[in-house]
Formats: sequence, C-alpha cells, structure tokens
Amino acid sequence: MGEIVDENIQKLVDSIFNNHPDGGIDCDQCCQQFNCLVEMVAAGAEPRDLLPAVEAHMRCCPDCREEYQALLSIITAENQGLLTPARNENE
Repeated sequence: MGEIVDENIQKLVDSIFNNHPDGGIDCDQCCQQFNCLVEMVAAGAEPRDLLPAVEAHMRCCPDCREEYQALLSIITAENQGLLTPARNENE
C-alpha cells in the first residue's frame, strides 16, 4: 500500500506544481485534491507533509477548510464503520 500512497502523493504534487510553479493554488485547485488527500490523512498522514500548498491554502481560506473538514469527517466515519458508503444508483 505504501507504494500506492507514494504514487498518489507524487501525482498530486506534480499536478499542483506543474500548474503553479510559485506554489500558490486557488480554491478550485485546492478542492480537486481533497478526495485523495482525505483518504491519506484518515490513514494517519499529515496534510502539511503531503501537500504543503493545499495545507497553506486551507489555513487562509475558511470555506476550503470547512469543506475539507466535512469530507474528512465523512471518510473517517466510513473507515470506522459508523457510516456506510453511498451506493451508486447504477449498481
């Protein structure tokens, strides 16, 4: 699993820095990283170690921070068996 996490981290970092060489990101780019980021954070990783640009943006943007925290709470609850994942209507 460590190899998958490392590959995901590398893809996220490449995505951010290829589009923004100065390291700054906007709300849309920040939110695009949430799904993968919350999975890794729920598994025990630190956001500042994984994606410092996203973590820095969330410190300055209460809307993104709130959305991230909500998604992290949902994923954590699912991982602990407190929620069942939503099913796709096509399944």
